[in-house]
Amino acid sequence: MGLPEDIVGWDVVNWSRALDYWESTLDLNLADCRALELGCGDNGGVSLWLATKGCKVLCSGYGGVKDATKTAHRAYGVESLIDYEAIDARAIPFREVFDLICYKSVLGAIVRNGSLQVARDVIAQIMQALKPGGRLLFAENLASTRLHHALRKWSGAGKNRWRYFTIDELVELHAGFTAFEYSTFGFTGCLGRSEGQRRLLGGLDGRLFDRIVPDRWHYVMSGIATK
Repeated sequence: MGLPEDIVGWDVVNWSRALDYWESTLDLNLADCRALELGCGDNGGVSLWLATKGCKVLCSGYGGVKDATKTAHRAYGVESLIDYEAIDARAIPFREVFDLICYKSVLGAIVRNGSLQVARDVIAQIMQALKPGGRLLFAENLASTRLHHALRKWSGAGKNRWRYFTIDELVELHAGFTAFEYSTFGFTGCLGRSEGQRRLLGGLDGRLFDRIVPDRWHYVMSGIATK
């Protein structure tokens, strides 16, 4: 697989746009930054993306980081820039250490059917771990439409009580930052049954559907919040 697939892993066309938004909006030299990835999952894709740009990264997961993830990083020759640690996003053991904290599709898994206060607590932990002026980069799932809700209920993460946020909820969660900007996208891509179908539909999203449907129908938010 190429770099986008190894970073994003699923629904590559639409979720890659989250990375594109970060890169086009950030005014930082990533090679001068120290970053933390929360909830690295199976591939540690955000850590890989950062390290290929020269950023020094602490790649973390709730239960630690899998050997397969480390192997994937070594395949790109960036292992010297990445350290690994088990970190619970609800209890981050750092204070004013990082220029960047990043996560992709993590907050909904932590909150699940719980209170939004759980999400507020995670964001507070992130704030404490960022240096003054540090940035939070995130890409998170949005609630989207009733059709998306129904399909998620019977397949995928929806069966595991995953929390899908509204745009207003995510804006409110980041109200304590000094600056917050975001973009939303994706409408049909996640409906594909195979990655080939998701690629085709994701291309249609970018060329057509994202321009004509309301933002609240999109299913991805990519955001940048400044402490």
